[in-house]
Amino acid sequence: MRLLLAASALASGLASMAAAQEAEIEAEIVPLAEWRYDELYTNGISVEDMIGSDVKGPTGDDIGDVENVLFGQDGQVLSVVAEVGGFFELGDTHVNIPWDMVEASKWDDGIEIPFTQDTIEDFTLFTDEVVTASDATSEVEEVEGDGADVVDTGRRVWRAGELIGDYARLKDGNGFTNYGYIDDLIVRDGKVAAVVVSPDVAWGGGGYYAYPYYGYDHGWNPGRGFYDLPYERTEVEALEPLDREQIGN
Repeated sequence: MRLLLAASALASGLASMAAAQEAEIEAEIVPLAEWRYDELYTNGISVEDMIGSDVKGPTGDDIGDVENVLFGQDGQVLSVVAEVGGFFELGDTHVNIPWDMVEASKWDDGIEIPFTQDTIEDFTLFTDEVVTASDATSEVEEVEGDGADVVDTGRRVWRAGELIGDYARLKDGNGFTNYGYIDDLIVRDGKVAAVVVSPDVAWGGGGYYAYPYYGYDHGWNPGRGFYDLPYERTEVEALEPLDREQIGN
């Protein structure tokens, strides 16, 4: 009897804890009726605009392009990966540029890599090492290989290209229904603030809509292939289209 009472009490306690955790998670969801684009327009940065941006050397010469952006588990921007060529006679190579060296630059003018001939030897090869959050934010590092995916990320570090291009789904009863395509991410204050979705033709197509980013274990994980939005059809139908030209202006 004592064991049964103890088990019952434990089950009750676990149920209460689970309910509290669920309520806490639900409380974190931003109702779309209260969601505004104002801050995205004021100080947001389009990741799609970042990728392909010019990379310049200390003298201002164009030496390459940004190829990808790395994020931590919490959506914090860690660094950008760029391909540079013809610099100090290195030939084409990839470098990892910590975000704190990048964010002070204006994306319209490209970004500047703050190294010189004297510091180039400090660049270490990634080779077979896994890029961790601490690696990505510590120093500029040289990496081997071709293309935007040359950096092998750890479980808690992900590339922009792992979310951009995924499918977006909406709540539909006890499951989810296909909705659209993740077209862009918007960074604000050094973190992913929103995902930009282009709805499928079945939803009318056309236009872009920004939704709050919730991240790991809350609708998405790297490699999953789809991003689940915690909203239903009636909620998204009332959302105004995003004017992408206003982001960051």
